[in-house]
Amino acid sequence: MTRSRHAEDTFTRPGPRTAPVSAPPAAAPSPGPADAPAWAVDSPALGTGLTTRPCGDSLRPAEPPPATGTPVALALSGGGFRATLSALGFVRLLADTGLLARLRYSSSVSGGSIANACLATAWPALRARDFTPEAVDDLVIAPVVDRVGAHSLKRALLRDIWRTLGPTTRTDLLARRLDDWFLDGTELADLDPQVRWIVNAANLTTGVRFTFEREVYGDYAIGLARTSGTGLRLSRAVSASAAVPGLFPPVVLDASPFPCATHRPALLDGGTYDNTGLEALDSDNYRHTFLCALNAGGLLRPGLYGRVPVIRDLARANSLLYRQSTALRTRATIERFRRGAALGPHGEVPPGARRGILVQLSTDFPFADPLLHRWRATFPEHRTHDGRDLSLVPTVFDRLAPSLCRALVHRGWWLGGAGLAAYHPELLPPDLTTLHPPER
Repeated sequence: MTRSRHAEDTFTRPGPRTAPVSAPPAAAPSPGPADAPAWAVDSPALGTGLTTRPCGDSLRPAEPPPATGTPVALALSGGGFRATLSALGFVRLLADTGLLARLRYSSSVSGGSIANACLATAWPALRARDFTPEAVDDLVIAPVVDRVGAHSLKRALLRDIWRTLGPTTRTDLLARRLDDWFLDGTELADLDPQVRWIVNAANLTTGVRFTFEREVYGDYAIGLARTSGTGLRLSRAVSASAAVPGLFPPVVLDASPFPCATHRPALLDGGTYDNTGLEALDSDNYRHTFLCALNAGGLLRPGLYGRVPVIRDLARANSLLYRQSTALRTRATIERFRRGAALGPHGEVPPGARRGILVQLSTDFPFADPLLHRWRATFPEHRTHDGRDLSLVPTVFDRLAPSLCRALVHRGWWLGGAGLAAYHPELLPPDLTTLHPPER
């Protein structure tokens, strides 16, 4: 675990602050043609190699420009449209508090990647309107709520399933529909450079996190390639990030642009590796950012998962593995927050510490703090819809009732404010009534 994480840091490390990392020559995985089907078995993480080896290439993503004040980093988890909508509410809270203008890193997975991509696409227009809450409502939240509240992405994909009789895959259809609904054909290379937009997938070939960014895409085992001139669309990145195993086939890329690839990258849902979006930002190189993390992923349900023995047990085991990986990342982040809290709200942040908030849709806040009492009194908590806790909304890309969409947006907004009230009240206005929550 420790060796693999250090290898990951060689990729996520910001370029201008460190020299490129050079790995010593090592025995490569058994060679084979770039299109060989043996994806996972040749992985230095999972197969012939005993440890994950960084590629050692020097290409790195460009760092964003400085922010006025502490830069903000955003991590948005997977969880279908439940995650998309609550993430948009979380972003709206950043706009209310003036933190959105300081956003410089935005990392996401699956359903959170749809929200991240919508935010990235609208970023120039948001900046032109000074990142106001009204601008976020008009340019980001309303279009998504209107679309998800009126149409089913799942049914749209099923209507086009006949197109997969040729070389087109279901994941290709997902990318096309994302373009039609939200992204308008935006290419990665055209994203606004003010923010490092990070869309995460999982690479079956290497067994590690695969990133799509404005300038580069790849992972630390196969190296990075430039996006310029590729025509690679943001929708392609999001479809890979949301390609749930079993429902969507992997996105298979050409291996030739990546300096250390021996087989074609095969990408699927980033949640199979890290459903929180935190790993891209958990290096100490990002400790000077204020991290805002929202986990809207699924919850582990008690009891059996169905009646068919083998399928039931596999589903339960998969849920346990997901819970373990998410819990470990969450605990590590919270421990860093605790070290940061001991330093106070200002001053230098040493290695191993962070400042920020991490909330989940199911978070219960202990309202012992006076500002938390005021937050709840000013903005009553609404965590259910039609009698069901919002954290239990199914992980789907189906049509959701408009009232449910608005409830999820409001929940994300409320949790962000409660997190600030509990741990960083200095970032909230003295008069809470100057804030205006999104429509419920």
